[in-house]
Amino acid sequence: MWGSRTTTSQDSDYKYVPVRRFMIFLEQSIAEGLQWTVFEPNGPALWAVVRSSIENFLRSVWKQGALQGSNQQEAFFVRCDLTTMTQNDLDNGRLVCIVGVAPVAPAEFVILQIGVSTQCSHQPRRPTRNY
Repeated sequence: MWGSRTTTSQDSDYKYVPVRRFMIFLEQSIAEGLQWTVFEPNGPALWAVVRSSIENFLRSVWKQGALQGSNQQEAFFVRCDLTTMTQNDLDNGRLVCIVGVAPVAPAEFVILQIGVSTQCSHQPRRPTRNY
């Protein structure tokens, strides 16, 4: 199941079913976690709290091994500021955040090479493993 593919030919980022399901989980979790923002004034203070909230969530996901990268900067980013919103967005009460993640992709093929050496004497054979 881990390496199963979707039927999409257009979006290679979502070629694997587990990656697409993971992205749906992230989208829904972040959206549900930010429901409280509808009652807050849309400004720099809110943006900082939203960034921190999303980063904390993604940090825990990264620590659990669901995101690639040896550090947080390689695993994800969160932007929520004047670069992500237009004046029209602000005037119409829209809070726009851009979140990027590097999900762990499944290995489609795992190849094990196992060799057994034979000996001429009657000593027990010991298998050799090359991983």
